[in-house]
Formats: sequence, C-alpha cells, structure tokens
Amino acid sequence: MNIVYREARKEDAQRMIDHMKFVFTENPTFYGTRADEFQLTVEQEKQWIEKHQKHGFLYLAEQDGVLAGMIHFLPSESKRFSHQGMVGISMKEHYAGKGIGTELLTRLLSWAKAQPSIEKVSLEVFSNNERGLYLYKKLGFEEEGRLKRNARLDDGTYVDDVRMAQFV
Repeated sequence: MNIVYREARKEDAQRMIDHMKFVFTENPTFYGTRADEFQLTVEQEKQWIEKHQKHGFLYLAEQDGVLAGMIHFLPSESKRFSHQGMVGISMKEHYAGKGIGTELLTRLLSWAKAQPSIEKVSLEVFSNNERGLYLYKKLGFEEEGRLKRNARLDDGTYVDDVRMAQFV
C-alpha cells in the first residue's frame, strides 16, 4: 500500500470537508458530530488549516490522491492549559486496520515530543470504538476518566466518552 503522509495545505480544504462528511456518515456511532451537523465552509476550513499550520499539527494520509485519514492537534489557547491539547483523528473504513492510524499518531507524538511547550496529548473516544481504544492503548495512552452515557446515538443507545492522555 503506497500511502503518502504530509502536512495539510489550504488547497486541501474541500477534500478535508468531504472526508469528514464521509467518515461521519460511514461510522456515525464513533463521532460526536453527525454528518448533517458538519457545515463548515471552504473558507472556514482554510482558516482552521492555517491555525494548525501556525500553532499545531495537521497531517493527511493519502493513497493515489484519495484522502484516507487525517489527524490534528492544537494546544489549548488558555495559559493554564497551554501545555496540552486535544487530538482528533479520522479514517475511512476502507483504510482501517492497515497501520495508517498508527503512523499518523506516531508522527503526531514525535512532533509533540519535539515541542518544548507540549507536555500532554489528550483525546476522547467513544467506548464502542474498539479499534480506536486498542490503537491508543497500544501507543501508550492511558484512560484518565469516563463520562458515562455521555453520547446518545441515533438509535437511542448511549456510549461512554473515554478521556485518554499521554505525557510526552
């Protein structure tokens, strides 16, 4: 599998929006945002990309020009919490289980370790996302807490929101 990993650029904005709408539709029980709620404009996405270029980390994984997955991280803007931030990662189902998520997260953790101001990388994952939980634990993330029945899915069932983190 020939996967290209690279930083996101402003010209990727529409493709990134399309990617997110696709994964929100494809795996609606893994994300806190529904596809119909994701209403970013291309200009808003470009601003989001620029913010990550200046202050954070935003990487894409592509195969033959198809966006397979992406990862992003921004440190908190609050002074008291600026030593840490939240990760977001998304993957199209077709590419899951092929090491792409591991590679994206490994690149993020390497970047975070090289940033003198970053001490902690955090994330939230739904308790029903077994692959995600496995990946995060495999790479050294530890559960810090759990919000019970925090998300109600479209079928009326609930899932816990698991907070995980790693000190870098």
